[in-house]
Amino acid sequence: MTRYEGAGRVGRIRDAAVRAAGAASGVDDFFDGVMRAVRPVLGSEVWAGITVDPVTLMNTGGHYRQAVPVRYLPRMLDIEYREGDVNGLPQLARGPGPVGVLGEAVGGVRDRSPRYRDIIRPLGLTDEVRILLRDRYGVWGALILGTGPDTPPYGPEADAVARAIARPLGESLRRLHLTRRAGAPATGDVTGTDTPVPALVLLDEAYAPVQLSPTAGLWLDELLAPGEPAPPRSGAEGRGTYASPCRRRTESGLPPALYGVAAAVRPGAPGPGSSGSLASWAHTRTRGRVRLHAWRLDGPGPARVAVAVEAAGPGEHIALITAAHGLTPREAEITGLVLRGHSTAEIGRLTRLSPYTVQEHLTSVFDKTGVRSRRDLVATLFARHVAPRLRNDAAADGH
Repeated sequence: MTRYEGAGRVGRIRDAAVRAAGAASGVDDFFDGVMRAVRPVLGSEVWAGITVDPVTLMNTGGHYRQAVPVRYLPRMLDIEYREGDVNGLPQLARGPGPVGVLGEAVGGVRDRSPRYRDIIRPLGLTDEVRILLRDRYGVWGALILGTGPDTPPYGPEADAVARAIARPLGESLRRLHLTRRAGAPATGDVTGTDTPVPALVLLDEAYAPVQLSPTAGLWLDELLAPGEPAPPRSGAEGRGTYASPCRRRTESGLPPALYGVAAAVRPGAPGPGSSGSLASWAHTRTRGRVRLHAWRLDGPGPARVAVAVEAAGPGEHIALITAAHGLTPREAEITGLVLRGHSTAEIGRLTRLSPYTVQEHLTSVFDKTGVRSRRDLVATLFARHVAPRLRNDAAADGH
């Protein structure tokens, strides 16, 4: 791609996108504002803004109202997480640059790409552009743009804008992840009892629901399929009954994050789900983050994958917090032990490290999180990410 020298306009578009991202209170606002800012040079006929787990790069939600039609989504995520294709998110994350153009990646022979053959061409589009939103701590999301006859081809100016926005938007999306984590409501039970009830979803070969447990419809409505409005609920508390959930979900589609973990554990899938089991997480509409756990099923019957949906536990929360602050696996382990009240000597015994090495890791943690001591670390992470949930839990209990 030729380097574009028109820095003035590129800088103005980048600044507008960064302002929009910084003002966003949620993922929809984030991607809507960014796309309004970049549309003069990054026009697209269909587009999606996705959020990902920075550890596994699994889909955790996003903005899909302008994306490919729902009927294409299972195939899209099957290619993404099971079959593989050019410009997959892990491939782009390992590369030197944040941008991938499908036509360039296949040397102009687009039919080499199953994503082009099965999705892009049937939609009347001509190419696809992917922009990783990443900062020095990891990948936090991506913009996926489909170009067609009615949009300008992806040229030097568009490429310059794409590369200019990738890092600052990655930083903004990371901060938004943390903001949503700190401000998330307590994850109460969707059935109205005191203890959250997990849900189980069984999917067939084509990722259509075979069977749903009683609470599955409620959890899936919290996750939402792309472009689907929240369904009406009966009763003063908004808790109604959901008739024929399998039929309704087959027609409207499942949330992208659920399709993603299901595809990732199917036979032949590379990456973190290749063993046949994978745990990830996703954002919900009103209940913060949830845990998704998928298993491959090899027995008789039509079901090929089982996916459990439940309230996210401490492990998922600590994983996001440590990733968002750029902690290494060892630093994250030590931080978790500090938050659980262990002394330096106890941490040394549990990790088989010398107290001096533990303190070296803690010094690095302090630098990355902007604190000066263990007490500050506990207070800061507690105030940002734990206290809001405790306050919400107490309010829910009527205390």
